[in-house]
Amino acid sequence: MTTTNVSRRDMLRVGLGGLGAVSLSGSVPAMVSKFALVDRRDARVGSNVSSDNVLVIVQLTGGNDGLNTIIPGGDDVYAKARPSIGLNDRLHRLDDRFALNPGMAPFKALFDAGRLAIVNGCGYPNPSRSHFKSLEIWHTGNAAGGAETKGWLGQYVEHVRRFAGARAGSARCPLSAVNVGPEMPQALVAQSEVAASIPSVDDAEAAMQYLARQATNAVIDPHAIERAAARSAPDADYPGGGLGPQLKLIAQLIAANLGTKVFYCQLAGFDTHANQLGQHERLLANLSSAIAAFTKDMAAKGLGEKVTLMCFSEFGRRVEQNSSGGTDHGAAGPMFVVGGAVNGGIYGAHPSMTELDDGDLKYTTDFRRVYATLLDGWLNVRSSAILGNAFEPIAFM
Repeated sequence: MTTTNVSRRDMLRVGLGGLGAVSLSGSVPAMVSKFALVDRRDARVGSNVSSDNVLVIVQLTGGNDGLNTIIPGGDDVYAKARPSIGLNDRLHRLDDRFALNPGMAPFKALFDAGRLAIVNGCGYPNPSRSHFKSLEIWHTGNAAGGAETKGWLGQYVEHVRRFAGARAGSARCPLSAVNVGPEMPQALVAQSEVAASIPSVDDAEAAMQYLARQATNAVIDPHAIERAAARSAPDADYPGGGLGPQLKLIAQLIAANLGTKVFYCQLAGFDTHANQLGQHERLLANLSSAIAAFTKDMAAKGLGEKVTLMCFSEFGRRVEQNSSGGTDHGAAGPMFVVGGAVNGGIYGAHPSMTELDDGDLKYTTDFRRVYATLLDGWLNVRSSAILGNAFEPIAFM
């Protein structure tokens, strides 16, 4: 396959810059034995951050309407801009200003328990309303866009691998980063490391069996894998569709203790140009119930303090509704961070509803501040080495 005749989807599936994305489906290529390797010890001198922490990324594909996710209560501009889709009842109140969408009761419980951080106004300079372009920016961490092809998480894997390779007897992990879903996200693309992609939630058993066959005493005890898989039955009730099966599978893989540091999954359907109200509420209900079940599952397995989940979308929606009862591509929107080690609360200034950028909310929080906080404070690497610049951390970790 040459790069001159492949689609973006094909390119991301096989990787950019020569990277192979290994699929644990059907026959498994021999190169899977060369999966990215991660040292479980500190990759930063003097750091006291645990090096066995796990990060789960949930991408809300299509552009989530942040204004109907975190509703600014009592705002006349909001009400006038959205005469038929504005929300003012059945809301889950967070404080005297903000409330959650009616479908997000499980998130309200997480917020009240101090396990949900909401970061307002996330975006970047000169925002793009193109799905492709904006996703590229979020995936690479390069707000200027352009030639960068490596993802921010792929660079993290490479960075840690360089430290691991420099140490004798470094722990070797065949699955340092795992995507659950049919398309490998650019966020996991690296120059010299390989991430695994499990295209279907039905492939968990196959993945475990394959790892057991390939394991040696120097890498992973195959019997330990089998025992861990047997113990990884869910300890929570996940919703049956959408994000639920993906997070259920990720919870099983985390419980199997294979050394994976990063998991990635997506919930699609957020490009709500028409008839938004019902479908958006259903999506957010699925999102919040799946994440609440995942959080409960991790806590029941004694892993609640070791797993953090971050949720983002490539852009928000425009302030004014359109003539089809929906919203069009916009700019800034909220991000969510969930976990037992998270300092819950609301962070960042909510964008002004009157000082707009061509009808869009102006971002107030550079999304890379969230990335930097997770890299420095959770994954135990220097964020400046991954993102190319230093970004002020946010106090949710």
